[in-house]
Amino acid sequence: MAPDDRREAILDAAQALFMERGWEAVTVADVLKAAAISKGGFYHHFTAKDDLLAGIVTRMTGQALAAAEVVRAETRGDALARLNAFLAGSIRWKADNVREMRLFAELLTRPGNDLLHRRIFDATAGVVVPVLERLVDEGVAEGTFNVADARLTAEVIVRLAEGRQEVLSQAMTLAAAGKLDRGAEALDARMRAEGAVCDRLLGLPPGSVLLSNTKDYRRMLVGLTAATGQGTNP
Repeated sequence: MAPDDRREAILDAAQALFMERGWEAVTVADVLKAAAISKGGFYHHFTAKDDLLAGIVTRMTGQALAAAEVVRAETRGDALARLNAFLAGSIRWKADNVREMRLFAELLTRPGNDLLHRRIFDATAGVVVPVLERLVDEGVAEGTFNVADARLTAEVIVRLAEGRQEVLSQAMTLAAAGKLDRGAEALDARMRAEGAVCDRLLGLPPGSVLLSNTKDYRRMLVGLTAATGQGTNP
């Protein structure tokens, strides 16, 4: 097996195990057995269990961005229209693949996992920031965006997600308690606020960056709380 294929096989095995048993219950030995690989083969690609999580996050983030890029490429209009299409495509991908996202949502909303939180956010930022920087640069070049520094602007926008975990936890709790609409509204309110911050960072009028998407946030919460077996009535 080629090195890249072996690495993907290890990630496939780890992701399947984490989704089936949960993060805490899976050991490196379990992954070795599931992937039918030796310790040497594993440690050639990864140094610890946390590296598997970072690898899975990086891969899934890349998949979400690829789907979003398809939507952006098909959108006519200025840089803002293309950015909004890109963001909507990313949100839709997450809603469509919520089963895979459940693992990360559970880890991010569980207190006391600061190191894992940092690994997840850093892995995400490593993929997203360069893409967003390119989109900002395009907007600056055509005169749609007005920023001090494209890279820094992209970094700040991506880092807004770090403060989102508490709201996500509250929204999931509401949804699991049968208050799905309230949970979706809480998450949507947070995203509207992030959109307002993005407007200022990009030098745009209020209401320009569209992060409000109650329908898809509702779908995400349904999927994220499905494992609880609890109701999702308004």
